[in-house]
Amino acid sequence: MMQEVADRLYQALGHELRPAKSVRGLDVLPEDVLRDIEVIYDTCGGIYVFAYLYHVTDASFAEVKMYVDRRGWHHSAD
Repeated sequence: MMQEVADRLYQALGHELRPAKSVRGLDVLPEDVLRDIEVIYDTCGGIYVFAYLYHVTDASFAEVKMYVDRRGWHHSAD
């Protein structure tokens, strides 16, 4: 993950990011990840949610894109 993106996520969350690929898939996200993506979306927008989920989950690029798209969060990245 690019350092500037990681720094922005840290600022938004106020804590270190989960280790890379520490969450399996997107079907059942842990509560802390769900809270994190809400905070990230509210403060940084959908593109940062994408970056965070792509970093912390083992989901593919396409899977994360579909997850963000289904929630309508892609619009905040336009």
